[in-house]
Amino acid sequence: MFFVIRETAGWFLIVAALYLIQLALLDYVEAGKVVEAGIVVMASMFVFKGGIHLIRVATAARICMLPRRSSNEQDP
Repeated sequence: MFFVIRETAGWFLIVAALYLIQLALLDYVEAGKVVEAGIVVMASMFVFKGGIHLIRVATAARICMLPRRSSNEQDP
């Protein structure tokens, strides 16, 4: 059941990272603050990477929870 929480947190981090990128591009770049925009984009890349990692871990946990088929069974 914990994989549902991890996946939800991962999607939340991805949405937060996309919001930060939008903030950097629309607010900072239009105001001429290019260095600050670069810092926000770099931080949002790490947040995005963390969100992707949480989704990957949740997917792997969900796959591991599936029942295994025995090797003696034949595929139809």
